[in-house]
Amino acid sequence: MDKRNIEEQLKDLHFDMDEEIDDRYERQGRRRITQRHAHSPMDTSQAIVLAAVIIVGGLWGGKLVYDYIQEQRMKAAINEAALYMQQAFRQADQSSKQVQANYRQRAAAEASLREQRQAQQQAQRQAELTRLQHETRLQTPQCRFWRQQHEQNPTERTAVRKRQAC
Repeated sequence: MDKRNIEEQLKDLHFDMDEEIDDRYERQGRRRITQRHAHSPMDTSQAIVLAAVIIVGGLWGGKLVYDYIQEQRMKAAINEAALYMQQAFRQADQSSKQVQANYRQRAAAEASLREQRQAQQQAQRQAELTRLQHETRLQTPQCRFWRQQHEQNPTERTAVRKRQAC
């Protein structure tokens, strides 16, 4: 066989798959499969309309999916901001309570200090008053008399009278 002869045979070769399958089924003794469910080809106008519906549906569905994703992102961002604000409010509340507690402690300490000062001043006034009263009693004629009597003649009686008068 010549190389050209093979090439011509290959060019003339006609291969139909349906015929080959049918021939094989006949050789094996099976019945030929009929194409009862085969559809007629679609018209171009129907194909264009179907393609337009698919494209519009795809774009619209894609837009819906995109909007849904954006909405979920917005919700997540808002929730995160809300959590951050809650934490900030809690911290502010805690610091406010701490400042109030410190203020109360300071006020209590100042009140205690004020009371101590007042008590000291009162004690000083009382001591001063007692000292003045004592000095006043020492200056009375009765005290001077009994003191002089006790210095000149120290007896039990003059000591008692001196204490009473002075």
